[in-house]
Amino acid sequence: MKYVVLPALSLVLLASPAFAQTVAETPVPAPEVSPTTAEALGGLDAYIESARKAWHVPGLSIAIVRDDRIVYSRGFGVREAGKPGKVDADTVFAIGSATKAFTAAALGMLVDDKKIEWDGAVHDYMPSFELHDPYVTRHVTVRDLLSHRTGVVTNGGLWYGSGFDRREIMRRLRFQTETLGFRNQYQYQNEMFIVAGEIVSAVTGTSYDQFIAGRIFEPLGMRRTNTSVTALKGLANVATPHALLDGKATPVEYRMIDNVGGAGVINSSARDMAQWVRLQLGGGTFEGKRLIASTTLTEMHSGQIVPRGGTDALFKFSEYGLGWGMQEYRGQKIVQHSGAIDGMQSMVAMIPERKLGVVVLTNGLRTKLATAVELRVLDAFLGGPATDHSAVMKQESDDAVRIAREKAAATSGSVTIAPARLPLDRYVGTYSSDLLGEIAITLADGKLKLARPQATAVLNHDRNDMFKAQWDSPGQRSITGQTSVGFTFAPDGEIATLELGGDIFARE
Repeated sequence: MKYVVLPALSLVLLASPAFAQTVAETPVPAPEVSPTTAEALGGLDAYIESARKAWHVPGLSIAIVRDDRIVYSRGFGVREAGKPGKVDADTVFAIGSATKAFTAAALGMLVDDKKIEWDGAVHDYMPSFELHDPYVTRHVTVRDLLSHRTGVVTNGGLWYGSGFDRREIMRRLRFQTETLGFRNQYQYQNEMFIVAGEIVSAVTGTSYDQFIAGRIFEPLGMRRTNTSVTALKGLANVATPHALLDGKATPVEYRMIDNVGGAGVINSSARDMAQWVRLQLGGGTFEGKRLIASTTLTEMHSGQIVPRGGTDALFKFSEYGLGWGMQEYRGQKIVQHSGAIDGMQSMVAMIPERKLGVVVLTNGLRTKLATAVELRVLDAFLGGPATDHSAVMKQESDDAVRIAREKAAATSGSVTIAPARLPLDRYVGTYSSDLLGEIAITLADGKLKLARPQATAVLNHDRNDMFKAQWDSPGQRSITGQTSVGFTFAPDGEIATLELGGDIFARE
């Protein structure tokens, strides 16, 4: 459903790179001589703790890598609001779309093994792959999938709350008719990374999850890293997701997203993720052992497409490579990816030329805390004047909330609300979409209720035959807010379709 804009904050999976951040000051270029590690780390503890509290995030874990060593790793706050368990460097969080770089690396290893090519056609490796446009089906490549340039418009409803497994998600992609044009422009696409992950399985005969565990997690010693929410059960030192509701951090359940596969399925700790960063900064070598060719990593870290939207005061350019975003910051090339899913946000960022990397994991949504801490770390190690990014971003966030409230208050009560055309029981029924499956509308306690396999909502009347879906899941509410729901009528006066956030479902 279009109402699930998970890449927008980055896991999407609010998970696209931070292409749209804005800061009041234009950053100055970094000096040629970098500070010592001790100088760079000065005051960092206090800054992170102050920022965490300002953003009302219960817990944060961080690790910093410099010159192939973890020079800083620790936790702040608690794993769950209201409980005493502390966050440390080994606390496990969902990393959301930071998973995408692992998927690109898995495919890169298959490139090294001569089993696939970056420009090989997906259909050749996975004959069941089919999109709506036959031409795109035949010509879309591995490179296209990993750089968000297939043109196929993303639709989070295919996986978020759908109950579909990865195979069914891929089967239904043929029913997605919306497109921005093949290789025409950047379109952040979680579903294509699901496909990318399943190429691994199709080529090797081993599941995506088993492949990255065997070829990446195990060689790097990432012992607290896994690819399933179910693997967290019984595991000690796991962070609880939180949503900021009415200004308070509220614990929410982990979203079952095993079906999102290569787009955002990994759970990990800051210390484990630091090993991943060491591999990236080491040109594909980890503790003397080569896991991936340096030329393959270089390709992953090279821009393949430029997102539209232009530059801003903070980043002079933004590109997307293969599972990584690239930006210029203070004269340096930053390779990074953020991620988010219900109640969790992450950031992984590196300056390869400086052999510097940082991982920030948080159990709060939606905030810019992870990005602010990332930039504070980069500033500290680059040297020179530094901006209080947390304060600037928090002020921008607060201003946006205030403006939205003022706008809502100015319009409330000024419009006469037209009643629904029909008695509520006439809206009850099953509505279906080839792309997204079925929605059931029921009536209980005088309210219409909407149900998908893994998402439910109460429909509050808005006007005429328009309603607002208030999602039962606090995590989903924190991402989408209320979602518009409308009904259209056939010439005979009977209800013909339901529209949920722009997606059409026909009445059965």
